[in-house]
Amino acid sequence: MGSSTDRKSVEIAAPAGNLEKLKFAVYYGADSVYFGGEELNLRAQSGNFSLAEIEEAIRFCRKHSVKTTFLLNSFLHENDIEPARRYITQIRDLPVDTIMISDPGMLLLLREEGIERDLSLSTQMSTLNHLSVNFWNSLGIKRIVLARETTLDEIRSIRKLTDAEIEIFVHGALCISYSGRCLLSRYLSGRDANQGDCSHPCRWRYALVEEKRPGSFLQIDEYARGTEILSSKDLCLIEKIPEYIDAGVDAFKIEGRMKSLYYTANTTRIYRQAVNTYTRGGDYAKLLPLWKEELDLVSHRPYTDDLFNEFESEFTSLSYVKKVLFLGYRISDGSTGNTVPVKTFNPVYADERIEAIFPIGETITDDTVTVLEIDDSGEKVSMAQPGKVYHITFDKPVADHAIFRRRL
Repeated sequence: MGSSTDRKSVEIAAPAGNLEKLKFAVYYGADSVYFGGEELNLRAQSGNFSLAEIEEAIRFCRKHSVKTTFLLNSFLHENDIEPARRYITQIRDLPVDTIMISDPGMLLLLREEGIERDLSLSTQMSTLNHLSVNFWNSLGIKRIVLARETTLDEIRSIRKLTDAEIEIFVHGALCISYSGRCLLSRYLSGRDANQGDCSHPCRWRYALVEEKRPGSFLQIDEYARGTEILSSKDLCLIEKIPEYIDAGVDAFKIEGRMKSLYYTANTTRIYRQAVNTYTRGGDYAKLLPLWKEELDLVSHRPYTDDLFNEFESEFTSLSYVKKVLFLGYRISDGSTGNTVPVKTFNPVYADERIEAIFPIGETITDDTVTVLEIDDSGEKVSMAQPGKVYHITFDKPVADHAIFRRRL
């Protein structure tokens, strides 16, 4: 067995927390995007998509030759079955390319409704070996997102013994629990992580209390803000992309539907260029420092390329690394001059110099630009406030969908 996958077709699967993020994932190089509707996916707190937005997302992705993966990957309790049936009836005719599931019951409901789509299996099913891969493949599951605990050697072995497509997580938050199946959130806050409503208690601050001194709390002072002894580092496999491609991975998945548009765009373009560089015989080592620097410029916890986050003899702070502030992006309006419409997410000031990053091309062509003038509906202002659209004049042209950031 073993797939004869053309390594030039290795996919970048990007997160789409809402329609706006989906479009920027596409602009910045995604081959496929994954998103959920208003029910039955594992990010209940994400923006998610109404039925109308799902239809628009599909049209947009088809126009740009990008595949869509729709998430129905929550686990079903007994009283979820009838609501799931009703929701599946609502989305049955939406022409998404793939539906991702976790629960075998969801597979049965999709079959019961007669839905014919490619199916993917979520990492939540903890698929770690070729027997499990082939079992799910025999049931019509085309692609398996392997458990995050799967080692590189295990992937090599699985690839030799299965024809199923293999997808792995390449970047983003890791969960302290096994394959993301955690009870801590439900226990402490009543929000079930396995139904997409995790309250992330592993990121909370904790203290010690001695049993005979109730109410007397001892802070665990590993660093100034507290401790995160349950919190994992973030995954970053940029250095190991060639090894995973050679091992037979068909798709790299970026975690982050809850994260910013800037995060989605920048991680997508970096992994897209990394895959392109390796599969086309480019100088991977030469570009690696640039990619690592860019991935350091999205908000993240300290990175690891070890999915087990093995014990370290010294405590390392797991607070977020945040080196830039996402300011906004250029709206495409067909203009070619220096004055362009910009949607702002944080304040932008007249006369300041900021950075611009651009959608993926053969090379990364980022630039710095100076804000010459800010126009708010015909009135010149010294600061662009968050959450509005301004016409901003720069000292040079900026391309459509450019994203602006400020170093901190």
